[in-house]
Amino acid sequence: MNNFPPPIGFFHSIKEWEAAQGRTSSNIKEIYPETPVSYGLTRRPPCPPSWYPSEFAGGYFAVIPNGRICGANGAIITPDNQLLWDVSFEGVHIAPETHSIFQEKTLPEVTHIKDAVDLTHVYSRNYYHWMYEVIPRTDLLAQCGPPVELYIVNTEQEKPYQNETLHQLGISDDRLLKTHSGFHVQAEKLLLPAQPSFPTKWGYDYLRKVFISNHTQNLSSDKKRIFISRRWSRKITNEEQVMKVLTKYGFVKVDLESLSVAEQVQLFSGAEVVIAAHGAALTNLTFCRPGTKVLEIFTPTYIIPHYWAISTLGHLDYDYFIGQSGKYVIRNGNRWTGDDDITINLSKFKASLKKMRL
Repeated sequence: MNNFPPPIGFFHSIKEWEAAQGRTSSNIKEIYPETPVSYGLTRRPPCPPSWYPSEFAGGYFAVIPNGRICGANGAIITPDNQLLWDVSFEGVHIAPETHSIFQEKTLPEVTHIKDAVDLTHVYSRNYYHWMYEVIPRTDLLAQCGPPVELYIVNTEQEKPYQNETLHQLGISDDRLLKTHSGFHVQAEKLLLPAQPSFPTKWGYDYLRKVFISNHTQNLSSDKKRIFISRRWSRKITNEEQVMKVLTKYGFVKVDLESLSVAEQVQLFSGAEVVIAAHGAALTNLTFCRPGTKVLEIFTPTYIIPHYWAISTLGHLDYDYFIGQSGKYVIRNGNRWTGDDDITINLSKFKASLKKMRL
């Protein structure tokens, strides 16, 4: 049978589906335990309390016999035609029952393969999501046995950092199956590493292990105090005036768009102070040395604690500054507050810098 209807329902997680089969998670292997979060290390951004987990999530690895993966985003479907939501996530504001696959009348013709590991993620085109929600999953795979020949990735908007990091892991292009709108594969063994939705201790440790080398640590950098500039959304509207202030403290403005991952690792591992508007560039705080000072700048309409969490994992000296909402962008008829530009009150900003004891 090469044609399937859409899934008949969904389970919130692989573990929930396993339990419904009457099994005792025989196809799931726990790799890393949950890790307590140390709240006292750094000043927390004013997010809703529910956004601060008491523990960093653990990591597990599952095998779905005759599992299927369908569509550009990589919807995972069980052999009894159920969608697995935790590894088929389509967005923060999308409920499992409204997943796009349920809107299809029929699914594309299926191709049968032997074994493959799922590395898809709906936000793969974003550096943070790629580095923390895709790349560490290869570590979960490595803990479970010999390497797999095929890796399924969604690279609809392929980014240079995707190829660079996969090659760093020894995964060549000929071992990649890239999803698309008509993609539909059934594997004898579909290997599913857990997809974390928040930074994890095991992900942090793995990124440092893979991307920081002795050579990188020994390189010196003349950019000890860096300010990360943004080109697209969440720009600082009065950046020129802000840089006049920061220049007096010895800061250098850096645009990461032109840098390779290796160059970003080198830059952050040698930094003493990092100031930046909230954004994926701060993923590189992973590579900072303990005690590095960090000031994350937020718009009041969009404050989330992901880089605070990474700072706690790395024992960084983290603080935040909340600016004023600047110009916002309408995309596809909708406003997303995460796109809002930021205007900085210079007198308050100077006070924050003084508090940092630069």
